[in-house]
Amino acid sequence: MLPSNSNADAAPIRFEDALSELELILRDLEDGTASLEESLARYERGIALLRQCYGQLQGAEQKIRLLAGLGEDGLPDFRPFEHVASIDAARAPARKPTRPTKGPGVSQ
Repeated sequence: MLPSNSNADAAPIRFEDALSELELILRDLEDGTASLEESLARYERGIALLRQCYGQLQGAEQKIRLLAGLGEDGLPDFRPFEHVASIDAARAPARKPTRPTKGPGVSQ
């Protein structure tokens, strides 16, 4: 049985470590050999770990959606592609075109 550590609630632990600890807590609670106070403390620790795991999973899901281009509904997120080249955006405003002058030998 792992001792309950109140400092561990403050600092998040790795997802895999949290799952391992949750499995141990579940086994301890299913055994029924712990006192009522110890069982409640283990249960509280399990709930804290479970919330942390859910938060980490939600964060990972958001990253995947962002990288995969998925919306909240799970469908592809189609946005118009801004195809303006950065060089075009940096250019000075275009001047008005000048009228072509008639040169010798140019007929219209």
